[in-house]
Amino acid sequence: MRKLLIINADDFGYSVSRNIGMVECFTKGVISGVTLMVNGVADEDAAKRAKESKVPTGMHFNITEGIPIGSNVRTLTDDKGCFLGRLGFLKALSNGEIDFMEVKHELQSQIDRFQMLMGQKPIHIDGHQHAHLLPGVCEVFASVLRENGVRSTRCPYEDLEAGHVYSWSGDPTLVGDLNAMFQDVVNQAVSAKQVLKENNIWAPDRFVGLQTMGSDMTVERLQRQIAKAFKSDGSDVITCELMVHPGYKTGDVGGCGCGPDDFSQSEHREHEMSILQSKEMKDFYYAEQIEIVAFQECYNF
Repeated sequence: MRKLLIINADDFGYSVSRNIGMVECFTKGVISGVTLMVNGVADEDAAKRAKESKVPTGMHFNITEGIPIGSNVRTLTDDKGCFLGRLGFLKALSNGEIDFMEVKHELQSQIDRFQMLMGQKPIHIDGHQHAHLLPGVCEVFASVLRENGVRSTRCPYEDLEAGHVYSWSGDPTLVGDLNAMFQDVVNQAVSAKQVLKENNIWAPDRFVGLQTMGSDMTVERLQRQIAKAFKSDGSDVITCELMVHPGYKTGDVGGCGCGPDDFSQSEHREHEMSILQSKEMKDFYYAEQIEIVAFQECYNF
């Protein structure tokens, strides 16, 4: 059985320091691609570095953080012109306040911005904070990808470990809320499968990353989760995406137009770089015969 692992780094374009770290990870062979936030303050720097180093680059659709690319986004933004944040977007969505035509226009605006920066449309698009799979949003997302010839996305149907602590949050009282939030993400991913299939959008068979972010990424946990994802089901080939967030720590300049968040300015990003580049992980891939590949290398499987 062939084991194909896509290691995708999110938030390319968030800051110059993050960009530098991600390209370093790619040149060292520990990630296989990145997804670009085109409303990130360092998106132009990111595009330049990606083209220079030939980094496979998709788009990280962002509808929850920072300033939109398009206009006509009244239901998606607050009175300061910033997106509503994940919780704010979820509240507006549950109240029936989101205009899905605005979602469609913003997604197309971001695709157009990506094409301007990279010289081509993205072959892969995923979603910041997994907002692309939310009910109502998913249907719009899939149809716009189909219309633009985008072939793949992320579908984080991860087998979550019960009792996980999420140490990166720094607040043990949030464990219950975070477990519920990530279980919701998994449930939304399962529900989205049919919508994606109907629009001919491919996603890997398996996923790892919800419980290996920041300080939660240890060699032992990462190896355990990846090994579990590649458990044989009789298939000749299993594809899996590992979602990561490496990069050097963001300083005062970063974010998506409304400033950098605390997570980007913490040690968590550099911690992920260290684990991904470790000899233990490289030895693990070799011993388990895991091939690190980009999204476009998997379309024929």
